[in-house]
Amino acid sequence: MDNFDFDAWAKLARTAPDDFELRRRAVIESQISSSDNVFRLRGLQCRIDMERIRAHTPLKACLRLLTLMWDAFVDLNKSLNTLMGNDCRSTNASSHSARSAEIIPLATKYKPHE
Repeated sequence: MDNFDFDAWAKLARTAPDDFELRRRAVIESQISSSDNVFRLRGLQCRIDMERIRAHTPLKACLRLLTLMWDAFVDLNKSLNTLMGNDCRSTNASSHSARSAEIIPLATKYKPHE
């Protein structure tokens, strides 16, 4: 999939969602089949598909998949720290969601009634 055309895929998703889904699955299957880790990738794709089904909306699916990626990253980081002999007891997945941030107002054209 060297020549990925985002605009073409986006247009297909808008105009022919069933065709988009068939092509999406075909591309994923092609990538998985050509890999050395077929079993592992099929398991991962199954997990992704189940999370998308459970989410009910694209935004929720995105957030669920983001959480899966962060969890995998944290696990990988713990493994690396263990191999390097570093102490990683305080690192966990929930620490990422517990961080706070300053909320900045965004400029909008909408002016509420005063």
